[in-house]
Amino acid sequence: MEKLDQVPFFFILGRPRSGTTLLRTLFDAHPDICIPPECKFILDLYPKYGKRMNWKENDLKEFYDDLMQQWRFDTWTMDHDKLKEDLLKCTGNAPYGRICKVVYLNYRSFFKKDEVILFGDKNPGYTIYTRRLLKIFPEARFIQILRDYRDNYVSVKDVDFELPVPSLVATKWKLFYRSVKKVESQYPDRFRTVKYEDLVDDPDKEMMALCKFLGIRYHAEMLDFYKKEDEVFKVYPKEFITRYHANLVKQVNKSRSGIWRDKLTEKEIRLADLAVGKIAEQAGYQREYKGFNFFIWLQAFPGIILAHSLAILTKIVDKFPYQLRMNVLNRWPLYVAGFYLRIFRPKKYMEINRLRKS
Repeated sequence: MEKLDQVPFFFILGRPRSGTTLLRTLFDAHPDICIPPECKFILDLYPKYGKRMNWKENDLKEFYDDLMQQWRFDTWTMDHDKLKEDLLKCTGNAPYGRICKVVYLNYRSFFKKDEVILFGDKNPGYTIYTRRLLKIFPEARFIQILRDYRDNYVSVKDVDFELPVPSLVATKWKLFYRSVKKVESQYPDRFRTVKYEDLVDDPDKEMMALCKFLGIRYHAEMLDFYKKEDEVFKVYPKEFITRYHANLVKQVNKSRSGIWRDKLTEKEIRLADLAVGKIAEQAGYQREYKGFNFFIWLQAFPGIILAHSLAILTKIVDKFPYQLRMNVLNRWPLYVAGFYLRIFRPKKYMEINRLRKS
């Protein structure tokens, strides 16, 4: 198991609906990379197990039990009995990172693997925890995928991932971008940014550059990920994939690039442009409206304040005791989203519940 310490890790960062899942799937099609679906157990279990070095059998059994309760871990295809058996082999001195890698090594991908020489993970929530991830995996590298904040808002609104408020979504985009850039300034060789627009425009070129950044050989078959459609539908409900991740069973294409020009109203664009401000140009995007408009600012202000408040609340919750923190993280977002949908979009609420039960 000690050999796992030599297998490096990389993380995909970015806002939800920015192409993080597409990028993960492209890497999953690489024969030497293990990168399971989204589940941030590494961070969620860190407060309880992160500093532990001497593992007893009961510690590993407890870790396994806690792991089974993690949100979305049930989407990882694997033999749970074998996972438990492999974890129990880790008694004695072992860093937390090695224990996590044992879990990743048990993931069974849809794609054939030759030899796993690199572990990967994607989760938008990792964006504000890069320093902690570097403590766990000192060798870690980070890929930020950046999408036009207006397209990001359109996609968020289409699937109800967050409250569909332009200034709220745009401010979150800005805060995520700033968070990555702050840490990147201290570890410039560990970070690389790829634009969603560039990725879908020339996936071969961008994936080749990303593989070089990660120190692995590029495989052209990565772009054939969509040919595993039958295997995907065996595990995940077809209606769910079609509704939320339709591009995962399609060839990489530019159909969702620049959609904000047709989908957003002038008011929505103004709200998003004001909320992001000069950060838009720093990130390589051009605002339509750069001037200050007091009435637009008044309408954008609640969303901006809510985004900053949620960022502060996240830091506060992060200090909670383990069990309380897990209760908040697992229940509160779903409660808030459910409350919003029941009040403002009851038909959507019924549709989502039907998909979850299918």
